[in-house]
Amino acid sequence: MNKILIFLLVSILCVLMYISKSFLVIICGVCIFLYAMVVLESSFSMFTAIENFLKKATSSRISGFGFGFITVVIMQSSGLISVLTISFLSAGLISLASGLSIIYGANLGTVVGAWLVAGLGLKVDIALYAMPLIIIGVLFIFNKSEKLKGCGYFLLSIGLLFLGIAYMKSGFDNIKETIDLSKYAMTGISGLLVYTLIGLGVTVILQSSTATITIAITALGVNQISYENAVAIAIGSNVGSTIMAIIGSINANQEGKKLMVAHVIFNVTSAIITLIFINFFIFITDETAKVIGIRNDDYTMKLAIFHTYFNLTGVFIFYPLTGLMEKFLNKYIKFEYKRSKVDRAYYLNTDSMQFSDSALEVLTKEMKHLYANASSIIAKSISISKSDITSNLSAEEVISMRQNPIQINFDELYNNRFKEIYSQIIDFAITASSKAKKEDVSKFMDIRRVTLMLAEALKDMKNSQPNIYKFMTSNNIDAKNEYDKLRIKMLKSLRIMDKIANINDGSSLKTELKELKQIYYDYEKDEINLDTLLGGKKITNKMATSLMNDTALIQNITKNMLRIIEVIFIHNNSKEDFEFIKQSIGES
Repeated sequence: MNKILIFLLVSILCVLMYISKSFLVIICGVCIFLYAMVVLESSFSMFTAIENFLKKATSSRISGFGFGFITVVIMQSSGLISVLTISFLSAGLISLASGLSIIYGANLGTVVGAWLVAGLGLKVDIALYAMPLIIIGVLFIFNKSEKLKGCGYFLLSIGLLFLGIAYMKSGFDNIKETIDLSKYAMTGISGLLVYTLIGLGVTVILQSSTATITIAITALGVNQISYENAVAIAIGSNVGSTIMAIIGSINANQEGKKLMVAHVIFNVTSAIITLIFINFFIFITDETAKVIGIRNDDYTMKLAIFHTYFNLTGVFIFYPLTGLMEKFLNKYIKFEYKRSKVDRAYYLNTDSMQFSDSALEVLTKEMKHLYANASSIIAKSISISKSDITSNLSAEEVISMRQNPIQINFDELYNNRFKEIYSQIIDFAITASSKAKKEDVSKFMDIRRVTLMLAEALKDMKNSQPNIYKFMTSNNIDAKNEYDKLRIKMLKSLRIMDKIANINDGSSLKTELKELKQIYYDYEKDEINLDTLLGGKKITNKMATSLMNDTALIQNITKNMLRIIEVIFIHNNSKEDFEFIKQSIGES
């Protein structure tokens, strides 16, 4: 389907370019403008940690609103900010209320682009300003410094934006010699609705409301479209801009989808209100133009004013109702989540790969998801339930109660609860690390390493499980007791690691880690006890061999789980707590 649409679009463009050289210039200008926005986004990610700003923006609604406004003013892409915000909300890095504030600010930020194009782009020979920016930008790009490269791409993108506007202005100015587009102007309600749909359609195709507004302003500047129709295009472009949010939410979880719904409600409601009260908006635009000294026939500047009022209307209505909107979304917007037999990644999404920190954040959250599943599999493998890990009963009491083996299919559990997420994490980490900054590559390597360790821990558990089941019902009470001791130690380890996993304040973990260290050392004492039992003929050589092998396997599980816990759960101020234990168990 996509191939057919692309073929049709290319065919239409080829026909237009054949009909008139002016169309060729306009289309070229649009393409340069769109490419400039791509370069601008790339430059911003090179020298600005947008994800860090996004986290700080959650401190209050006003700061979130300001973040959305400022980043769109700089990046000229409300769609990108919307997608990133949905991505971060899906990862649980910001609240829904903060996400709503960012979306409102981002929508208002788009008006700055309209003012720049109307006030500067059409009033001067903007191509002359583009040239030095492109030249200096290209020179900076060849510098080894990442920051200078980022500045270079930023200057280049601004230069290309100016150049794209210049080409569009020139094309629309010359197209009058071939085709007079103004004769297709429509008035009244029909014109308003038709051109609103045109604005929506163009934005969906270009994936940029800024580009649509720029085209409308440049065409209006050379009288190729009427002011009334340009206003309708501006309304349609805002509605069309939600398409990026809709696409960006496809792989998002329920929270991300809620924000997408809010985005659509905000833009569509603003458009409907503006269309209903269009005469009032035109009137207030004209009055404002008189007050600030804009000529009555300067329709490009009046379009910028209209666009501002249009976006302000949405902000004035929805911003004070952010709390109510949040409650509405939480209560009524519920996307049914059918848990499939095979568990899949919940937090990973391609949009978070645009920045290293956001990719690491969602990877860490997904690792916690995978760890929880692995912990559940290990618990079932020693015939306890997941609820036993958080039980108030002592480990000894739990094991004494759980003397009947729980029959499980380990391979089925592994395939359904672990394998798919494991593969997705590895693939995501490899792809994200290839796009990451040099200083962040090692962090992605750490996550890949501990993911492999988690798989190794389950492999060890699989090898131990048959003997654990066998000796739970053994007639040899001494062998049974030794395996119960292994189960007790494994349960204690799971409890300590579960406690560490749920500490969110970065407090010291030395007490928990000392307990884990003691459990690790107790495995060595078990070897001495085995010699005693073997020497006293209380267990057979075969039993002793099984116990030795399984003790080593479960000890290795503890060692691997400790390393996993360190990487994915421990806060920076607790890292030092690990030093004493890492030396003891041979960690490097």
